[in-house]
Amino acid sequence: MDEEIQEVRDNFYVGNYVKAMNLCESLKGSSELTQGELGAILARCCLAIPQIERLKAMQNSEISGQRAAALMAVITKSKNEPQVSSAKERLGALAKETQDMSCAMLHAIVLAMDGNWNEAAQMTKAHPVLEMQVLTILLALSCNQISMGEKLLKEAAGNNDDSAAYRIAAAAVKLGGGDPEEAYLTYCDLSSQFPPVDGDDSGAGSVLLQNGKAVANMQRGMFSEAVEDLQRALAVAPNDPDTLVNMCSCMTHLGKKEEFQQYYTKLEQVAPTNGFVLKTQAMSTAFTRFKTSLQAFQTLDQ
Repeated sequence: MDEEIQEVRDNFYVGNYVKAMNLCESLKGSSELTQGELGAILARCCLAIPQIERLKAMQNSEISGQRAAALMAVITKSKNEPQVSSAKERLGALAKETQDMSCAMLHAIVLAMDGNWNEAAQMTKAHPVLEMQVLTILLALSCNQISMGEKLLKEAAGNNDDSAAYRIAAAAVKLGGGDPEEAYLTYCDLSSQFPPVDGDDSGAGSVLLQNGKAVANMQRGMFSEAVEDLQRALAVAPNDPDTLVNMCSCMTHLGKKEEFQQYYTKLEQVAPTNGFVLKTQAMSTAFTRFKTSLQAFQTLDQ
């Protein structure tokens, strides 16, 4: 089964979501297990693109991974808090009931989003497959546990080191451990090996990989080169929040205030609840309050 759908997995994990979706639809799957994984990856591609209407049609799918993705769409897209809370509960119940890897993975991601890191890690450990090992590594890095990420990567080695998922995790560990050059080379290799469109030899790579290259270049202090990477990503996905955040960072370091404001304004429009936006707004509010209180004290002194 692994060889049968490895190409699908690889393209999904490097961010070639349209290509992975097309592969899912072209393959039949030789077993019920394979068909289930193909269906689950297809649904997660719909989440990433996104194709919300198609996900709505999966709410009652026989494939548990598709039902989980439909719930994830509600969790990440709905502005109705009771609806979101209900979807989280249903996703947790689905993961527990089915013991399905795709359901468990999405549930672990939701737990991490809510700050329940230990519970998320326990959920990933219940499924000892490479994809879940990779998620555990990324969770450790998100908690700034670099040494733990390095340890987990060593434990995952030998399972399928040539897979895109493992190499993505390895690059992330290199970034966290202060080796951006090695990370950059990995992202370049993945871009060449897995072009978004067959026959494309430009080496540009997916939006995800272009952002990886940009972050590696930023760590090396090569902000102009990072901007070039991000411009390629924006040409494909002009509203991608991660790309816009990284553009804001580059413009700050390059001292380009007007360009920063341009990308930040766009980010506010397309992702108003993005963490970077919320933190920036909070800082602005804090400075405004400080300025107001300072003016009040100056008035009292007069």
